[in-house]
Amino acid sequence: MKDLSRLIICIIAIAIAGIFTIAAQDTQQYDFSAVRINGLEIGKFYTREQYLEALGGQPYSEGDEAYHYLTYKTAMALAPTAGLELIDIKKTETKYDLFGYSAWQGYEGFYFASFFIHSDKYAINDYVRVGDPVSKVRDMGGTVMDVNYDGYKYLYWAPEGSPDDPQIEWGCYPRFGYDDNGIITEIELYYD
Repeated sequence: MKDLSRLIICIIAIAIAGIFTIAAQDTQQYDFSAVRINGLEIGKFYTREQYLEALGGQPYSEGDEAYHYLTYKTAMALAPTAGLELIDIKKTETKYDLFGYSAWQGYEGFYFASFFIHSDKYAINDYVRVGDPVSKVRDMGGTVMDVNYDGYKYLYWAPEGSPDDPQIEWGCYPRFGYDDNGIITEIELYYD
């Protein structure tokens, strides 16, 4: 009986170690050295055509203020709230995602400067998106800072070796807003 107990404990330990190894390997396939959305890196220059190709074609609308904004409209299915008897019914909500870029005199292309993501259509570094648990932000390594402000919860993330280390200028890095269940509800960055 002792041998059987030891065997069971060894099998459980191996399974748990395998789960952690698989989780660690899952993040190794991603590049977390910068902030990217669909291959577009924040702080780099791109043509308008590159923006449209990477973000999914023609936007819902286009703005031309201090920054030029491409706005994409997405119908996002939300999980039903607890207590519903018809669990197959999902609520659909319209979400708007904005991507800002600006022209700099003397440079070719447009400078990728900001984004405001409210749908699950786009992911930071092809890894974290709206609807994911906020714990995935920590999986990217780097440096994080938790902020609770006026009832809102945010987690800022900066890549390892950010130019501003160790005095990180948090406003230049993505902010992940999340709800009481730890689910990301918005991802924003206004790089200036």
